Order: sequence, then C-alpha cells, then structure tokens
Amino acid sequence: MPTEAKVLQFNDCAFVARSLVSAADRAGINWDYLPPEKVRPMTVAPKNPLLAKARFVPYMLRRRAALQTADVVHVHYGTSVRLIKERAMPERPYVLTLHGTDIRQQWKDAAFHDEIQRAIDGAAHVFYANTDNQDDATTARSDAEFFPSVVDLPRLPQWNPASRPQVMFISRWDDDKGVGKQLELAKELSRALAGKAELVGLNWGPGAAQAEANGVRLLEKMPQQQYYQQLSRSAVGIGQASNYFSTSEFEAMCMGLPVAALGSRLPRPDDGSMPPVMEGELSDVVSQVVEAVTDPRGSSTRLGGADWAVPRYDAGVYVPRLQELYRRISG
Repeated sequence: MPTEAKVLQFNDCAFVARSLVSAADRAGINWDYLPPEKVRPMTVAPKNPLLAKARFVPYMLRRRAALQTADVVHVHYGTSVRLIKERAMPERPYVLTLHGTDIRQQWKDAAFHDEIQRAIDGAAHVFYANTDNQDDATTARSDAEFFPSVVDLPRLPQWNPASRPQVMFISRWDDDKGVGKQLELAKELSRALAGKAELVGLNWGPGAAQAEANGVRLLEKMPQQQYYQQLSRSAVGIGQASNYFSTSEFEAMCMGLPVAALGSRLPRPDDGSMPPVMEGELSDVVSQVVEAVTDPRGSSTRLGGADWAVPRYDAGVYVPRLQELYRRISG
C-alpha cells in the first residue's frame, strides 16, 4: 500500500475545507485543519503598534507547528498563501483553491495582482471553485481545474417546510450577489406573496436595510447549524442574482428546497450541466415562486434539484481524487 500523505487543509471559505476534512474522516482518512480563526487574528488590531504586532505571534507559532507535521498543504484562498510563506515557516508543496473574490477581483487589482499570481505560480496544483472564474483562472494558470464548492451532507438537516410558508433569500445583500436585482425581486415578491408567505433574509451586506424596507424580515447572523435549520423550514430558497451559485445555494438544493434565481447560470466546466432552478426575468421568477409556495414539495420534485446537486456537490465524492493528488505531490 502506498504511504498516505499528511495533509493540512489551511484556511477556509464557506466551510469547504471543513466539509472535506469531515468527509475524509468518514472515509477513515485523517487530514489536519486550520480554520480562518486559527491562522490569523480576526479582531481589529490594537492601536499600539507593538501590541498589534505581538498578537500575531501565537498564530505564527500555530501555523509553523501545523506545517512541520504536513507533507502537503491545501490552501484555501489566494492571499492565504503568504501565511505559509513567511520566513519562519517550513517549505511545503501546496495546492491552491481560488474561491472567488481572490481571482474574480483581487487578481485584477494592481494592489493584489502580483501576490495572487505568485501564489498561483508557486502551487503544485490550482483549483477554482466558481463557474464564472474559469476564464480568469485558466488565464492565470493554464492547467487550473474546476473544483466545486462542496457540501458536508451529514450536517444538513432534513427539509421540512413550516406550515406558514417562508421564502428565504439565501445570500448576503452585496454587489457580488447582484444586490440591485435582488432588492427589486424582494419588492415584487413582497407584493405578490402578501398574506401567502413571509420573506426572510440575513442582516448581512450593504443592501440589508433596503431589503428590509422592501418587505424582507431580516435575521441576524447566526451559527451555521442554526442557519441550516432556518433554511430547512423554508418553502423556497432565493439564490443570488448572478451567473453562478455559491455554496449556500448548493446546500439548499442538496436539502431538496426548490431554488429560484434571476437570470441564468453558467454550465459546469466538467460536465456542462446547469443547476435546475426556477429562473428567468423578474416576472418569470415571481410567478414561479408564487406557484412553488403553494406546493413546495411538488415543485422540488419537478425541478429535481437534489438529484442533480447531491452527486455533484457531496464532499465525499471528491475525497479519493484529492487523496491521489496529495499522494502524487508529496512523492
């Protein structure tokens, strides 16, 4: 039997790394995991420059200790590579997953471009997580591969729509998620669903206050499992108004929720398929959501979202592929 590589999943985005570690553990494979709050301080720096610098010391020591026991590091997000490249860190081969904003925006920003490109060039292998990143990622690195934002299925509760129908906007209210179009959709749905269903969404992003004014009841940011429970009680999930989906939409689809979203999605680069959701122009989406609220389970069956999403986004499906890659990179 070949020797298994000692792997460190470093940093995280949308709990993708955590999902991979959990799926690997269920397969009898032990991967180490350093989440964002353990790789860098998450609080505002003290005004005193010495204290501001000193607060990094325990994080640096933790990173160094984790790297010393790893054969391969899987870094999640482009700017996180600098944290394993500091002077005190042992050199290790790394895989890099570009999770979205790093390649979509920062790579094109003069302030970040060189750093992101160095991180890409230095990686033993590069993945990109969103369908809209294909052109940019393969321009930055011709052999970059699509690797979806996977989901940890056992963490998802059973879908059980509440007796009082709830339609939930899944994403935060900002430009990356098409906030202008989302606010317009919220206003129209509020009118069309008056007395039939409640609109809810997260109090997260610069457009949140306007969403509330447009008829959305805002929920404060909450622990992930509590968010899943809230989502599982929804009759319909409203995805982001962009040409790609993020992890939250795929989590909703894996649960079985019928999902609606303005516009249309890009096909997956690997199999050419697209998420089966209620989509189109504003009036089309509103009418489909109104119909789905009256029979969410029937709508779910017709769309077949879970049947499409589970085999494509279950983290466990990808563990063998990654394990073979890590083994090859570690030599």
